[in-house]
Amino acid sequence: MSNIDALNIVLAGEYAAIYAYGVIGAHLKGAEETRALTVMAGHRQKRDQLRAKIIAGGGTPVAAAAIYDLPAEVSTSTQARELAALVEDRLSGQWAGVAAASIDADRATAALVAVECSVRSTSWNGKAPIWPGAS
Repeated sequence: MSNIDALNIVLAGEYAAIYAYGVIGAHLKGAEETRALTVMAGHRQKRDQLRAKIIAGGGTPVAAAAIYDLPAEVSTSTQARELAALVEDRLSGQWAGVAAASIDADRATAALVAVECSVRSTSWNGKAPIWPGAS
């Protein structure tokens, strides 16, 4: 897989995350809602950075979908936190894919973003994701 392909995969994931956080934030209140909106802003920033990197690398950024299917109904704050954890867990894997396809500073940056996503996932639901090969 080329670096541009890996970047487009995570770009699609960031688009989906932004959509999901709109739903997540709508079901949270107070500090959790503020946190969800702050995280969504961070994902928008990552989206913009990815688009610029893909274009600078001679690629064409994938387009966002008009709507995304959520993996489960979200009508409670508990379901919103579970969705946030899932979104971050999936993004962590996608960013790990970028790290695998990259070299030098880009590899380190992508690996750090993968870790940040994993930490956010755990902080939303209190459960650490199980990575393949872990015992």
